[in-house]
Amino acid sequence: MGYPTTMDGILGIWTALALMLFVYSYPLYKENQLFRFAEHFFIGLSLAIAAITGIQTTIRLAINPLMAGKVHYIIPILLGFMMYLILHRDYRWVSRYPIAILVGSSIGLGMRGTIIPNILSQIIATITPPKPGADATAWFNFVYIGIGTILAVMYFLLTFEHKGPLLYPTRLGRWVIMIGLGAYFGNTVLFRMAMLSGRAQFLLQVLGLVPF
Repeated sequence: MGYPTTMDGILGIWTALALMLFVYSYPLYKENQLFRFAEHFFIGLSLAIAAITGIQTTIRLAINPLMAGKVHYIIPILLGFMMYLILHRDYRWVSRYPIAILVGSSIGLGMRGTIIPNILSQIIATITPPKPGADATAWFNFVYIGIGTILAVMYFLLTFEHKGPLLYPTRLGRWVIMIGLGAYFGNTVLFRMAMLSGRAQFLLQVLGLVPF
């Protein structure tokens, strides 16, 4: 990809650069009118894209099948219209039914998609030993994760006071949690630095100092 040659391409990258500088003016200086303009522009553009995407999705997944003869699609369409009655004071109670259906189905789908990948898969990965022939690092990670998981869970035994036999295991569990949070925070800092370096590269590319 080279430097844009068309007018809309050049205008697009310089507009993106200006908005980026407007956003970074907040952490580098303080809140100002330029930052507010970029913030409001981003929110308005996001809402417009979300509205257009929602309308197109509704037409594609509900209206078109309904017009093709799938009459049962009228049910989600009516439920969707019923949700907008929350804006009417006298008929606001009608919106509770589609909202309850939406919340209940979301909880059901969320539980189905959470138990296996976030609970069962984690337990299986924790208790599964390395394959034969694995090096010492793999075995160290296996032992550390297994013992660390047990100690971290013991730290959250809030029904028992952390004293006696539970004193040292819970203290070690707290250290394991602190190590994990420190690694997570370090990963977050590196991710932010990577984003900043990407924006710096974009700045140099727009100025023509480095190639696209």
